[in-house]
Amino acid sequence: MIYTNEIGAFGYAVALAVYLLLTILLLSGWRRRDQSRLPALATAISMLWAVIWLSGFLDVTRTIQWVMLVEWLRGLAWLLATYAILREISKTSLARFVRSVYGMLVALLVVVPVGLYLLRGGSPPVTLAWMSGGYVLSLLIVVTAEQLYRNARSEVRSSVNYLCVAIAGVFIFDLALYGFVVAGIPTGPEYWAARGFVNALFATPLALGIWRRSRQSSGGQMPKQMVFYSFGLTIIAIYVVLIFVGHYYVREFGQSWGVVGSIVLVVAAIGAAVTLFVSNSLRARARVLLMKSFFQFKYDYRKEWLRFIATLSESGLENVAATAVRAVAQIVNSPGGLVLVREQGSSRYLPLDSWSCDIPGDAAVAADSPLGQFVRARQWVIDLEEMKQSPQQYGNLRLEDWLQRDPDWWLIVPLFLGKRLYGLIILRKPRVVPALNFEDHDLLRTVGRHVGMHISQSELDKRMAESSQFGAYNRLTAFLMHDLNNLIAQQSLVVENAEKHRHNPKFVDDAIDTIANSVARMKRLMEQLTSRSKTPTGRRTDLRETLTQSVEHCMALKPIPSVSPGDTPIPVNADPERLCMVFEHLIRNAQDATDDNGEISIDVTVAGKIAQVAIRDTGTGMAPDFVRERLFRPFDSTKGSGSMGIGAYQARDYIRSLNGQLDVTSEVGSGTTFNVKLPLAD
Repeated sequence: MIYTNEIGAFGYAVALAVYLLLTILLLSGWRRRDQSRLPALATAISMLWAVIWLSGFLDVTRTIQWVMLVEWLRGLAWLLATYAILREISKTSLARFVRSVYGMLVALLVVVPVGLYLLRGGSPPVTLAWMSGGYVLSLLIVVTAEQLYRNARSEVRSSVNYLCVAIAGVFIFDLALYGFVVAGIPTGPEYWAARGFVNALFATPLALGIWRRSRQSSGGQMPKQMVFYSFGLTIIAIYVVLIFVGHYYVREFGQSWGVVGSIVLVVAAIGAAVTLFVSNSLRARARVLLMKSFFQFKYDYRKEWLRFIATLSESGLENVAATAVRAVAQIVNSPGGLVLVREQGSSRYLPLDSWSCDIPGDAAVAADSPLGQFVRARQWVIDLEEMKQSPQQYGNLRLEDWLQRDPDWWLIVPLFLGKRLYGLIILRKPRVVPALNFEDHDLLRTVGRHVGMHISQSELDKRMAESSQFGAYNRLTAFLMHDLNNLIAQQSLVVENAEKHRHNPKFVDDAIDTIANSVARMKRLMEQLTSRSKTPTGRRTDLRETLTQSVEHCMALKPIPSVSPGDTPIPVNADPERLCMVFEHLIRNAQDATDDNGEISIDVTVAGKIAQVAIRDTGTGMAPDFVRERLFRPFDSTKGSGSMGIGAYQARDYIRSLNGQLDVTSEVGSGTTFNVKLPLAD
């Protein structure tokens, strides 16, 4: 059987431990020491108060004079601490409060009950002084806490609400207890035994209130581990007390089934505690909830955001992506990284740029790959180190080969535009890999959305610049067509007038033939220019015939390509002339890059509903940065001023318009392969 003395002693022991931790926290210098002194004094005296009551319940000493003294000191300390905060927050005047109706009502509640209690007598003088003083101090503390909450401005109320709840909760119980004694209502020892548990119960909001109050000013950081363990000790203490109390009542009132019930209760409680202890997910969620509610943030978000924006603003139009990677990497001290984005019409996330990092030759993520689907569904920042240790947390996600091949890849940060996954930033490991918490993940997700919008806007600006260049090209074409029309008209007049002057037949015949040929050539040029300005119409086209025709047009140059289209028709929906021009451009590029003694081979394969044309050469090849940054950039040519530099761009653009894909694999000194994938016609 657990007696009241034992329960009371346990409660005051828990309160002693809690107030000890709170005092250490306050004296360790939370934020501003001037805000910590009075609360620290109050918690220190509360420690002494708990010691006196603990010794009394353990029958060590029961000197009533010491109890009265420590009760008065505790009440005065909390009254001063609460009133000091009230003065600082609301500038409330004590004289104005006393003269108010509310102040007069409080005075009446003090004078009348205490006066009647003293007149009634019947108790030793020291007891009368103890109970009267305890009642008055408890009432004044509750009123001060209520005034603190009532008069706090809205912008600072969140910093004092927990403090008010904790102080009022402790002393409302004391007020009720002293009020019963003053009113002559009998109170058993159970009420005094419960005070230790009440104080321990309100320790958590008290700690949160003091911390929030101290957080209003700048300076140090709250000792997280100490508060974490104090919170844990409080919960454990309450948990153990509930077990013992439940065990006691089950045994006392359960009669014949009491012993069985108490055994089952204890075993169930221990089993619940063990389950919580071994469950990683439950403990992780509890830790995140506790840290979000109680602890100061890891980052100074004002400084982080200013630094982030300052880094982004350093970039010009040409290196936006690389600067964006650097802005994200510096948050977690990563030494480098790369960014992959999915362009419109593409089925893969391809490298756009990197910062302090080499881009692997096969760096790409398919939009429908497990990684792409996982990031779109979860919107998580993927910690590759955490995934190696706990793969089940990520659903045993399968990564791309190039990510698994290099152990220095660390974080995958998604870039979202609304709900659309626009790209990925992949960061390298720092020398010392930190453990990331919820705050790191939240911050990286947030800056990822900002970076995604920033890079997307930059790419849109580039497209607008390209569109402007195309507009100039179209105007040039219109001027050329106008001049050609004039030239055709002049040449036609020459032909018509020459027929009237045939006195020199041989000369005239040669002139007529020359002019007629010029007119024919200019008409063909006009037809070509006119056909390019129209939207091509697609129709069922045999890919084999188009390839054969393209090769025939390129036979005048060396090396002569070899093609094996097969005997089975390969139908695709395309404009045969435009598709032929695409293959001609790719073949001629291969011929330009390959010596006469080199080789160019064209292979055609069909897999499912996709036809693939691979054009391979043994030429000089291209560097990865050239393929990534310049090959498909319009108006950028390595062939001199005689080339417009739009052939590769037009080829890829037309293939994409057919729902196809044009990929390039190249290595300097080893040749190049262009892979054209087209869907088969139904």
